[in-house]
Amino acid sequence: MKKLESTIQEAEQERQAQLKELEGVIGERDILGAQLIRRNEELALLYEKIKIQQSTLQKGEIQYDERLKEVSKLRGQIRDCKAEVAQAKLQVTNVETLKQEIHHLNKTLLREETKAGALREELENPMNVHRWRELESSDPATY
Repeated sequence: MKKLESTIQEAEQERQAQLKELEGVIGERDILGAQLIRRNEELALLYEKIKIQQSTLQKGEIQYDERLKEVSKLRGQIRDCKAEVAQAKLQVTNVETLKQEIHHLNKTLLREETKAGALREELENPMNVHRWRELESSDPATY
């Protein structure tokens, strides 16, 4: 009977040890379950951050493409403006030449108007009364 009691006692000790081990395993399981839940929450949060960053990246790419188009358009406008400036510079040099020509022509016009006025005045008021003379003979065929 002693042997049976000792076997029962050993079985009871083993059962107690297994219960302690079971409690330890259950505690570990609970800890691991809580860690798993936390990790899943962290993972879900990371996935959400990734989605937000991808959305931001897509918006940034769209804005970047828009800016590239805008820059290209502005470069074209700059080229056009430079061409206009070059054309204007050519016209400015021509303007100076034309201004000088206008000044010269104005002086010539003034001189000619003065001459025309003097000739008109002389025609209206002749100073040289002997500009013509009567022919002594009245027969023009002889002359």
